Amino acid sequence: MVEKLRLFLTILEEGSIRRAAERCHIAQSAISRQIQLLEHDLGGRVLERTSAGVRPTSGGHALAEKARTLLADYDSAMAEVRHLVRGERDRLRIGYAASTMQEYLKPALTALRRAHPKVMIRTLDQTPGEMVAALRQGEIDLALTAYGAEALSHDFYTHKLATVPSVVVLPFDHPLASQKQISISQLKNESFVGVPDDVTPGKNQKVVQLCRQFGKFRPRFISVGKPVRASVTEFLMRTANEGAISLSPAYISYLAVSNAVMIPIAEKEATWDLFVVWQRGKIGGPLRTLLDVLQTKSKGHNATNKL
Repeated sequence: MVEKLRLFLTILEEGSIRRAAERCHIAQSAISRQIQLLEHDLGGRVLERTSAGVRPTSGGHALAEKARTLLADYDSAMAEVRHLVRGERDRLRIGYAASTMQEYLKPALTALRRAHPKVMIRTLDQTPGEMVAALRQGEIDLALTAYGAEALSHDFYTHKLATVPSVVVLPFDHPLASQKQISISQLKNESFVGVPDDVTPGKNQKVVQLCRQFGKFRPRFISVGKPVRASVTEFLMRTANEGAISLSPAYISYLAVSNAVMIPIAEKEATWDLFVVWQRGKIGGPLRTLLDVLQTKSKGHNATNKL
């Protein structure tokens, strides 16, 4: 249909099927056949043949107006997709959790802006669940997340950036709040905050795994409701207000939670993996630069996989 519309507009510009055929370097009979097919698809005539050439019918005038807009949109979309397929990007959309910005994303963005000053960068502070949805809907190109990477690996490229220790988030007046470090076994009788799986996929299962492995108990979860969109800090504050605790990756220590303290877990093997996840396709330009910087960063965090 696209080529039929292009031929139709060329005929209008030339005022003649013969001249349109010469301009397009195709046989006059071939171009006539394409117009007949177009009129058959539309169910009526779009051109009137006269002794002086051809001119559009009333329906032809309407088609010409719509066709110009349609073809312009089509060409723009194809050009954008062509750049993406070739790995040529003039923008990057990055999903991240605020807790990963300072140590991981900020240095990478600095290097990216230095190498590609013209690239448009959009960073979105999102919950892990929002990142998963945004990746699947093509709304972001890359995400930094500790959750959901195993499921995402079937449809996206993933790379482990870091393996980080655990911290426990406690209300500031908790009996254990003054300790330098805490063993997971000391948390046996605590109430752990349960996070909805659509907000943070796999978080509860990871906490269960750590408690069973290092504390020999199954944690008791309570719900404090869903966090405000992309606000981990508010969620942790609400958790502390309820007297609950949260077992989390150590990189959240960069967050300031006024009514809570974060204390390292004594078991150094109680770790979390942080991943970078990005859309499949050819990698080039700004995306390659960003991934290279993140890979360099990951070498200092026991990451062994190659991009």
